[in-house]
Amino acid sequence: MTLSEITLPIADADAKALALVFQESLAARLAAVWEEHGNTNLVPTPSRLTDGRWMLCADILTETGPGGMLESMWANVDQSAVLASVEVIPWSDAVALLPPAEET
Repeated sequence: MTLSEITLPIADADAKALALVFQESLAARLAAVWEEHGNTNLVPTPSRLTDGRWMLCADILTETGPGGMLESMWANVDQSAVLASVEVIPWSDAVALLPPAEET
């Protein structure tokens, strides 16, 4: 399913069970918007998956509403494009796509 199919606001407990998965081009666009409109108290840092996509925990969605730490960023991004291009998958499926941890 895509992010456009999620009803916002989403409860924190429900959001923590989901991952937002997106292409590198969107990761770069969101980083640029973050630089201009971000809040230093919350810096979204996506993880690269083995298939080349990026992911964030969906709990970040709880901060996009009024008074949230990502409110300004969300207000300054093309929301319809983001909603249509972000895939929402179970957190466990996203974690399975993370590269193996490097041993030290």
